[in-house]
Amino acid sequence: MRAQPLVIAALSLAALTACTAAPQQLPGQASPVGAWASAAASASGPASTIPTSKPTLSPSVAASTSSPSASASPVTGASTIRKTDWANATVKNLSFCGVSGATTRFRNGSNGYDIPCLMLPHAAKPVYAEFLTEEPANAPATEDALVLVELGNPDAARQQALVPIQLAPDGRALQAGPAIKGDVPSPAGDKVMTFTSYRVDEVKRHVFATVRTGDGRSEVRRYRQACAWGCWERF
Repeated sequence: MRAQPLVIAALSLAALTACTAAPQQLPGQASPVGAWASAAASASGPASTIPTSKPTLSPSVAASTSSPSASASPVTGASTIRKTDWANATVKNLSFCGVSGATTRFRNGSNGYDIPCLMLPHAAKPVYAEFLTEEPANAPATEDALVLVELGNPDAARQQALVPIQLAPDGRALQAGPAIKGDVPSPAGDKVMTFTSYRVDEVKRHVFATVRTGDGRSEVRRYRQACAWGCWERF
């Protein structure tokens, strides 16, 4: 008779442990620092959410928190691009940050210029998906990345963009495609559009983003490629 209460207590403890266990992060699923992506985002595709509160860290420190270990759980057979140290990445053709065709080198999340270009600012995360048009002859099908980049100083006019990045034909270098640019800021820099979350639909190769406009409104925007390489358009 004494054994029955012990069995019931053991089963209750097991059930409680199962209910309180931390959720498992799905491969390729980006989530905000210190939080898990919602089940809805997981079902509809990889998503990245940028914390809405004002960051207390400097842009370079905040960007450095988006290391490969923070962006995704270790995945067996993970693509090469997932191993990228984005805070210290070297990216070709990132024209949003400067001259078209130039190579942009990031160190601690910044290119180091007086008007800096920041990689994954405000603890943003990369999103991984196979969504860029690729030619099998020189760029075998593989995962691509969508990253948030910000141009300008935090206390002045600045602009954000979602930049698609893929591996170059050599399978090692990173090259950027045409950026999905946010709205141009007001001349005084007091009204800035920011991306608060973004995800990729791998089937339709569309990008969905939630933005906060310069006047404070929140809205969802959809983008698709209008030509073979880039040429993003809002629809």
